[in-house]
Amino acid sequence: MILKYIVSGFLVKLIAGFDDTLTRIPIVASLTNTKKGRFAFAIGIFLAICLAVVISFLFASVIKSLPYFRYISATLIFLLAISIYFNIFIEEPKKQIEKKVKKIKEISTERILKLIAIGFLAALATLIDDTIAYSSLFLGNLVAVPYIVIGLFLGVFLQIAAIIYFSEKITRFKYKKEVTTVGLLALCVLVLFGII
Repeated sequence: MILKYIVSGFLVKLIAGFDDTLTRIPIVASLTNTKKGRFAFAIGIFLAICLAVVISFLFASVIKSLPYFRYISATLIFLLAISIYFNIFIEEPKKQIEKKVKKIKEISTERILKLIAIGFLAALATLIDDTIAYSSLFLGNLVAVPYIVIGLFLGVFLQIAAIIYFSEKITRFKYKKEVTTVGLLALCVLVLFGII
């Protein structure tokens, strides 16, 4: 049972965060060419994801108090999948953050705190949609929460490693929207039937 919770957290993080990872890579590439700078940016992403997990947990506790909470959560995930596929609501905040980041021409590696702050803001703008997907994980038993969080953070570390080490290769992938949409629709079905 523990493994199920860890794997579900891991998979939801990868599915929900796939498009965000691909969005953050050009931002990282435009800011820094060093691993030290990418690592600082990744710290900001990590802090934003910590905040998103807390917000998701609180959001799930509100949804859980409503009748038919699984239907509500599945509907929200379905709407999220549709909005990602058709670029409704989600693409604009990402473009605004990218414009703000591109105004900052060069940030030296000594200014690590600025890179952390920019990583935090860039991630926060792209994590708004992910909080809905994360919240579906917290609809069950409270005993499972630590294991779900472990799974989420395993996914976070994998995505951060991808940003730090494989950013050039990942930018060539062109079906991010489709993969994310299909993954979210699968998550919607799993939540609807109480599997997750």
